[in-house]
Amino acid sequence: MLKQKFLVQFGSNMSLRILGLISGIVVARVAGPEVLGTIAYATAYVGIFGFITGLFGTGNIKLISEGKDIGDSLATYSRLQIIAIIIFLFTVLIWFAVQKYILNYQFESSIHEQVIIITLFAMVITKLIQFNDSTFTGQLKQAKANLPKIVRGILFQLGKIVVVLLGFNAVGLVGWNLLTGIIVLPIAINLFRSLPYGKYRKELAKNHLKIAIPISLIVILNSLIGYSDRLILQHYTNSTELGYFAAAFSLGGMILILGNTMGTVFFPLFSRYIKENNWENLNVKINKFQTFIASFILPFICLLGIIAEPLLLAVLGDKYQNSITPFIFLIYASYITIVGMPYGNILSGMGKFYMNFWLKLAKFIFYIISVIYFVSTEYLGLGAIGLAINLLAVNVFHNILVILASIRTGEVNFDYRVLLTYLVIFIMVLTSYLVVPFLKDITMYWWVLFPPIFLIIVFGILFSVNLITKKQVYELIEIVNPKLTYKYIKKEMNE
Repeated sequence: MLKQKFLVQFGSNMSLRILGLISGIVVARVAGPEVLGTIAYATAYVGIFGFITGLFGTGNIKLISEGKDIGDSLATYSRLQIIAIIIFLFTVLIWFAVQKYILNYQFESSIHEQVIIITLFAMVITKLIQFNDSTFTGQLKQAKANLPKIVRGILFQLGKIVVVLLGFNAVGLVGWNLLTGIIVLPIAINLFRSLPYGKYRKELAKNHLKIAIPISLIVILNSLIGYSDRLILQHYTNSTELGYFAAAFSLGGMILILGNTMGTVFFPLFSRYIKENNWENLNVKINKFQTFIASFILPFICLLGIIAEPLLLAVLGDKYQNSITPFIFLIYASYITIVGMPYGNILSGMGKFYMNFWLKLAKFIFYIISVIYFVSTEYLGLGAIGLAINLLAVNVFHNILVILASIRTGEVNFDYRVLLTYLVIFIMVLTSYLVVPFLKDITMYWWVLFPPIFLIIVFGILFSVNLITKKQVYELIEIVNPKLTYKYIKKEMNE
C-alpha cells in the first residue's frame, strides 16, 4: 500500500496545486504583481513565527510510528500544541504592536497592515485544522490526514477566482482564506473525535520536549530561511518586485509537492526501518525514488526551463516579463530540494536531531551570506532574480551536507546508474538550447511543437540504453492505478 499512500498524498497535493495554479493565473492577470507581493509579504511576516507551532508534530509522528499508545500520545500532543498555537497568536500580535506603535515602523501601506492581521487569524485556523495531521501521518493514514486540506483547498481556490473577479484585491483574498478555514474547521473536529483520546502523560510530554528542543532549533532556522528572504526582498525593493518572485514561485514551486509528499511518507516509514535496523529495504526505497525523479520528473523540469519565456508570457501576460528568469532558477531549486529529501529523513528517523540542527545552522549561515549578496542593493541587487538564485545555491549547499552526513552516520548505498540518466538528460538539454534558435526562425509557436518532440527523444534514448526499464514503467502505472488507490482510501476511511 506504500505506492497508494504516496499517490494519495501526492495526488491530493498536486490536484490542489493544479487548481491553485489555475486560480493563481486568474488572480495574477487580474490583480497584478503588487497584490501578489502584498499577500506574499504578509504570509512571510506571520509565517516567520510559525516555528512556534511546529515544535511537537515531528515528535508525535515519531512516537506513534514507534508504537506508543495513540490515545495517550494524542492527549499529550493536544495540550502541548494548543499552548503553542496560543503563544504563536500573541507573539505575532505583540511584535506587530511593538513595530507599529513603539518603533514607529512604517509599513508600505495600511492595506499591508490589514492583510497581516487577517493572515494571522487565517493561519491560526489553519493550525487548528492541521491538528490531526501528525497523528494520522504517524499511522500512515494519508487519506484522513488530507481530507480537511482537500475540502478547504477546493473552496479557497475556486472562491478566490470569484473574489478577484468581483474587484476585491489583497484584503478580500486573505479574508476568503480565513472564511474557508472557519467553514472547514468542523470537518477537522469531527475527524479528531474519531481518534482514540487517552490521558496526558508526563513521560510522553518529556519525550515530546526531548525531541522538541533540537526540533525547535531546526524549525526556527527553517522559518527564517523559508520566509525572511521575502521580507528582505520587500525591504530592498517593493511589493511589485516581490510579486514577480511570488508569481514565479507559485509556478516553479510545484515540484516541491513531490518532495513534501515523500517527506511525509518517508519519515514514519524510515523511523520504523531504522528501529528494525532494516537498511536494505530503506536503501531500496531511496534508490527507487532517485531513479523515478531522475527518469520521469527531471525531463519535464528541463523542458519547462527551455520554454519558460513564451510559456509564462502566454499564461501570465507581458507584465510578468520579470518573472521569467526567477522561474527558471526556481524549478531547478525545487528539484534539488526533492533529491535531498530522503537523506534528511534518514537523519530524523535515526533521531539525529542535533546533527540536523548543525546542518541547518550551516545552511542558515550560507543563506544569510547568499541572500544579502544577491538581493542587497549594496552588492548585486538582483531583486527577484537574486532571490531565486539564492534559493538554488542554498539548496545545493544543504543537499551536499545532508547526503554526506547520512553516509557517515547510516548505512546508505547509492545506485550510481542514476548519474548516467542525469548525463543523458543534460546532453539533450544542451543540444536543445542549440536547436531552439532555429525553431524560433521557423515558427513563433515553436514552444508548442517542441515539448512532445523533446520528451519522445529523451524517453526514447533512456529506454534504448536501459536507463528506463519496462518494470519501472509498470511500477509507474501501478502508482497511478485509480482502482488500487480507491480501495486504499475506502479501507482507511472505514477504519
